[in-house]
Amino acid sequence: MRIFRSFEEAAAIPSPVITTGTFDGVHIGHKTILRRLKSLAAMHGGESVLITFHPHPRAVLYPENLNGYLCMIVLGEENLKSLQ
Repeated sequence: MRIFRSFEEAAAIPSPVITTGTFDGVHIGHKTILRRLKSLAAMHGGESVLITFHPHPRAVLYPENLNGYLCMIVLGEENLKSLQ
């Protein structure tokens, strides 16, 4: 797995097949999405790409509704390891 921190770094990905999400802990639903992503990428001769967000979109769009608290299953670097 390669990790890019900007779209500019990832610009050279050939034939990307993309999904997005927060993926704050990889549970069975996320695993299903990731298997399908890999399958579609293989079927189309592309590379699977997962775009995730930091900080969490809710923290950016609705900070006033969080009361200083946003429950995440897994955070940061630990989350990246769970996606491998």
